[in-house]
Amino acid sequence: MLYVVLFLMVVFAIASIQTNSLRHAVIYLCVFSLLCSFAYVLYQAPDVAMAEAVIGCTLSTVLYLVAIKKYRVFRVYYSGHVTLLEKQPEFNVLKNNLTTMMDNFLREHELELDLIDTKETFDEIHGHHDYDVIVEHDNKGITMFGSQSNYLYDGLVTYLIEHNAFDIDYEYIFEEEGDELL
Repeated sequence: MLYVVLFLMVVFAIASIQTNSLRHAVIYLCVFSLLCSFAYVLYQAPDVAMAEAVIGCTLSTVLYLVAIKKYRVFRVYYSGHVTLLEKQPEFNVLKNNLTTMMDNFLREHELELDLIDTKETFDEIHGHHDYDVIVEHDNKGITMFGSQSNYLYDGLVTYLIEHNAFDIDYEYIFEEEGDELL
């Protein structure tokens, strides 16, 4: 019986790491914690089993779910500075296509797109706002900026390259030493 529980612990630990859905990962971690608790019972340590059941299964699951709920929004600042009137229709089409593609990518990752239209410059947004991606759209084209520490930015760039019909320049924002990413 103990070997079955230990084997299932390994299976659920691997499943929680390999799954693409955060909610499934939380469920797998909860089952893993219950299996750990049961293993402690089999090892005749009921006090440790109770602590594992309370802390590992209950409290950590609630904390994971709260964290997932809190970070479901992906904030994109879209700075449009197209001044040529003949480029305005193209600007609107490109913006709609890019927004649709970003929304499709984020839905796959269980996130909601929070698109903020602004006339502020990159430096103003970078210095004063909390963002995940900054998109600058001017007469020259579209440039996307994202933090090197944001793993979703890499995925978004890859997704847009694979599914994109128009050219977008991609740049990484390298945070200076001492900057706080809150």
